[in-house]
Amino acid sequence: MIYQELLYSRSLSKDYRWMIIPPKISPEGLNALNRLYDLYDKYKNAFENPSVLPLYCLNHADATFFVSCGLSKYKDKDGRDIYCLQGISVPREYRRHFWSILPRILANYEGKGLLNSWKNIDFSGADDIVRRASEDYVLKLDQRDESLVKLTQTPRPSEKLPVNEPVYIPFDTSGLKELSRLLLSFDDCIDFAFGATPEIIKKFNFKIIAKAGHRSKRKNSTGVVAAGIAPSPVSDGGQVRSVDEHFHDPVDRFDPRRKKADMINKVELASTKNRLFCGNGSSRIVSQFFPRLLSVLKMGKKLKRSKGSGQQ
Repeated sequence: MIYQELLYSRSLSKDYRWMIIPPKISPEGLNALNRLYDLYDKYKNAFENPSVLPLYCLNHADATFFVSCGLSKYKDKDGRDIYCLQGISVPREYRRHFWSILPRILANYEGKGLLNSWKNIDFSGADDIVRRASEDYVLKLDQRDESLVKLTQTPRPSEKLPVNEPVYIPFDTSGLKELSRLLLSFDDCIDFAFGATPEIIKKFNFKIIAKAGHRSKRKNSTGVVAAGIAPSPVSDGGQVRSVDEHFHDPVDRFDPRRKKADMINKVELASTKNRLFCGNGSSRIVSQFFPRLLSVLKMGKKLKRSKGSGQQ
């Protein structure tokens, strides 16, 4: 089976962006992955300390994406954790082959190594990697161990799964085994989410769902504006396409230094207003009428001078 890697992440000093993409990925497929990561990022506290990785399968006309979202092993120059969306893209012509061996991949939990695109990147040079075209890789499962033998000897499920309703499984190691078994019930690729919040479920048509935690209690600011990232060209069979990547910057949203700076600015502004408008009663009266009093005194002096000159 032929597959290609993909990686959306942050590097040492560069903001979150696409670092590795399949050369013929469509703008629609790339934007779907952007939306998936955006939702994961907003509610990622629901995935804290998981016993398994969240896994997602999304099918598009040109490819099937098998990806995971989560922490990388790297930190940026300020010591903050780097999150990522990484995984593989399987061209349409290899979709059936991928689907036939996916239960074996999950049974061996080889998906963790297969989905780790960071392993092929020198992190010290990651700042310079922008939209590197992915290479073709060949996946072979020739080695057989006890888990694979046991899986292949397991009879295919005879029960009929609901047609219009998703199937729910637990988000843990037992749910991962259940996912491997359920995939045998489908003859072709389906969308599934092994680890999803209610918000993620609403935006995608997943057939199998493993819920992760509860809804995030963190309040998202409605005043945050998406960081405008200039569209970049994506090569597709000699043609250049533009992919709009207006995307929330996770680092910008949750940067503690920015929050501290905003707080200092607010305090200074409030202090200035207090000095100008919110002093005690006597200070306000003086500040309002003292200029007028000076003006009256000056006018009186002018009148006295004019009278004196008239009498002479």
